[in-house]
Amino acid sequence: MYDFETLVDRRATGASKWVGVEGEGELEDLVPLSVADMEFLAPPEVRRALHKVVDRGVFGYQNADEPYFEACRDWYARRQGWVAEKEWLVPAQGVVQALCAAIMVFAREGEGVIIQEPVYYPFRAGVEVHGRRVVNNPLIEGRDAAGRLSYSIDFDGLEAAASGEDVRLMLFCNPHNPVGRVWDADEVRRVAEICKRHDVVLVSDEIHGDLIMGTRPLTSVMTLPDELRGNTIVCTAPSKTFNQAGLMNSNIWICDEKLRSVFNKEMACVVINGPSNFARAALMAAYGECEGWLEELIAYIRGNDAYVKARLGRAFPKMNWSPLEGTYLSWTDWRGYFDNADELECFARDEAKITFDEGAIFGVGGAGFERWNLACPRRVLERACNRFIAAAERNPHFS
Repeated sequence: MYDFETLVDRRATGASKWVGVEGEGELEDLVPLSVADMEFLAPPEVRRALHKVVDRGVFGYQNADEPYFEACRDWYARRQGWVAEKEWLVPAQGVVQALCAAIMVFAREGEGVIIQEPVYYPFRAGVEVHGRRVVNNPLIEGRDAAGRLSYSIDFDGLEAAASGEDVRLMLFCNPHNPVGRVWDADEVRRVAEICKRHDVVLVSDEIHGDLIMGTRPLTSVMTLPDELRGNTIVCTAPSKTFNQAGLMNSNIWICDEKLRSVFNKEMACVVINGPSNFARAALMAAYGECEGWLEELIAYIRGNDAYVKARLGRAFPKMNWSPLEGTYLSWTDWRGYFDNADELECFARDEAKITFDEGAIFGVGGAGFERWNLACPRRVLERACNRFIAAAERNPHFS
């Protein structure tokens, strides 16, 4: 049994989730449910591996060498059903870095990049900050048989978007952040086929690909036929899976030699050889020794998801949510209580005193939602639910 109950005090450590958060009280009372990292201790096997690096005492330049590649190859073969070749690997310090590099390489200034909002907000920011044009193909919001939120891809809209004369790139998120969908095999194939047909490079962000909470397995773009995946860039990392985001490590996979060569010309300007000493050791330990930890983590987060939805569902009958198929992020809909997203944010922050990544930052279709980070000890979520419910009793929106 692994430890998912210890809560480490991250205040005054520069942790992104804590920067700018003020307040007093018990640590459990202050943890924000915002930035998508975990409040869990990293696996003990990873921590032991990092201690060995420190004890070695030399922290020079590091490469993605053969043992590093083999750890990646074996992991994805076991967990996702595809086998990598060494030459496909492009090491990077982060998936967002790779997304931005792809935007700069494959789309010229003013040209179009497809995204599907609501979606991870650096997608839009990365396109706009580099002077490219956002082509939004919004997800279709619906309801499933149980009345819960469901999201699907507007394939007619995607076909039209991809056929645009100056549309060069598509950023695809699977599992999807924030709505929690794991796209099925047919959906992934259709996306890839549309991009291939219109000569649009498909960049698939699969950073949450190991965090499958539902029954549908991940269909990685890397499992597609050669003629489809030759037009793709697939972004992976151990960061979300094993709480290693601060080690700044990701692995980008590009099967096509020409596509990879073009991409590498940009990455050569922003990447030094490979992962850091610490990132290399952490990945190899995680992928080689921590499968049991991951299985326990998934079971724990599933329990957290059930707990939060049971508490909130009883207290707020007009609240809705998207079933959690992947990621550890719960997408909750408060439009039954709030017409104004700013008022929802003020309620959560100032009255319930909980910080979220607000739905509006994820773009079209996100206003009126809150994204709950479930990767924390359950008592933190219990405290958050208690505070949210108690604050609602004093707020006229819930009357």
